[in-house]
Amino acid sequence: MDKKRDAMNGNQRMLLHYLESLVPEGDVLMGLAEFQSKLSDHSVPKEVYIALGMLSNAEFNNVLHELTRPF
Repeated sequence: MDKKRDAMNGNQRMLLHYLESLVPEGDVLMGLAEFQSKLSDHSVPKEVYIALGMLSNAEFNNVLHELTRPF
């Protein structure tokens, strides 16, 4: 894990890991669309909802930045 991920709090790391599990090979937009669909269907794990509620905008933006960094 690199320094940026090491600096993330537990909620950020958990959300990043969940989002990474939804991203098909090299297609972050499809992964985010899947996440949005799961949120709409209320089929996201409870821990993800809790993490989303506890993250500030800056922390959430850091998660999205880290998710898209390899691309």
